[in-house]
Amino acid sequence: MKPNTRILDYVTLVQDGVLTLDDVPQDITKEVTKWVRYLAGIKDESMVKDDATQVKKVDDYDSHSTH
Repeated sequence: MKPNTRILDYVTLVQDGVLTLDDVPQDITKEVTKWVRYLAGIKDESMVKDDATQVKKVDDYDSHSTH
């Protein structure tokens, strides 16, 4: 289902950092959260991976390798 203008307005405000999801009215919180996640490219309910953690793991692995 396509979002209506009210939901898109709140999605934009959340994406721009003007509001947080806690500031969104309760009657549309679920839909706004769904669209914010969709537009951010989050496809499942798992936590977002931290890129800095991934880079740290690679750096640690490289420092322990024998050349």
